[in-house]
Amino acid sequence: MNEKNIHETSSVEELKKVSRMMDFVLYLIRSINEHIARLCDNLESLPAEFTTPGVAIVVNDVMDSMKVSIDLITKLMPSSKICNKEKYREFWYLHSALIFYHYDAMMLVRHSLLSAFTGYYSVASTELRNAMESIVRGMIFDLLAIPEYRRNAKELKKIKGFRNAGSFSELLDILERRLGNKRPETSVEIFDIIDEELKDFNPEATFIKLLLQLKEWDIIDSELLRDLDSYYVKLSELAHRVHPKFSEVGIRAEAQRDWLDLEPVPEEILIYLYNFIELNGLFTYLVLKVFSIDLIREEFRKCIDFTELEQDLDSVIKLANSYSSWKRVKDLLEQLEINKNVSYST
Repeated sequence: MNEKNIHETSSVEELKKVSRMMDFVLYLIRSINEHIARLCDNLESLPAEFTTPGVAIVVNDVMDSMKVSIDLITKLMPSSKICNKEKYREFWYLHSALIFYHYDAMMLVRHSLLSAFTGYYSVASTELRNAMESIVRGMIFDLLAIPEYRRNAKELKKIKGFRNAGSFSELLDILERRLGNKRPETSVEIFDIIDEELKDFNPEATFIKLLLQLKEWDIIDSELLRDLDSYYVKLSELAHRVHPKFSEVGIRAEAQRDWLDLEPVPEEILIYLYNFIELNGLFTYLVLKVFSIDLIREEFRKCIDFTELEQDLDSVIKLANSYSSWKRVKDLLEQLEINKNVSYST
């Protein structure tokens, strides 16, 4: 084969690769268009089945629950406007393990909403379940940085390593040796220790034992443990599709809807939205409960910008009137004496 033929063959192959790439890009664009179409169908289906004002109230509560959750968690950290930035950084570092996991959870929560409104109800529930796991794991690691919690972790010691991988019991022994009575300045130091000394750390997935540990630490009570476990079990049914009725096709078949085109099922959207609001309240409560360990300290409390919180506290009160998880948030804020018209100086 002469040089000219080699170049011609090479050019043809390159063109084929470009063509396949363009086909893939077009496929992605079509998929996005299908998602937008499904989004419109799901939105349009709600007023057709339920009163428009009723739908508007729920959707408004969904947006409030997202905004207030993020705002409270952000604004209850020491403000650099009131104190120096060092206080903000100190608090942030102390709870950095939880903050990292919380950010991960919020990304899942946001995408879950998109999945639900594009008709993928079981996928949306799976993402909410993953968000629950992220929040709870973040709490566990954050609290393990504190000696009094680390030394009272009998439930964690029961969790074996998956297929003989590193377990919590091994991690606790390593943390005792490395940290002793010390609370590290940054809770993510635990992950550095894991990377250095327990690279195969992979405890068995057992959500209920993590909850039992939080209860033993008095972070949650028996009622909240039951609520969290109940939500997790319901979401797990959809995540694992233990019965065809929990699949995207099965949900449509049960509701006598077109399952080939994934026809919207408004009842499923409404159920999802109520769960979404309640879970956002639970996530907010759990994060603030761990934060409260340090928020009661004068050096941090005096740095809270209470004026920035007023609008969010109004929203918490409104949500608390309709949703039990948000009543928990309201009660916790009152216990911390974070109410409207209250400032540190008073």
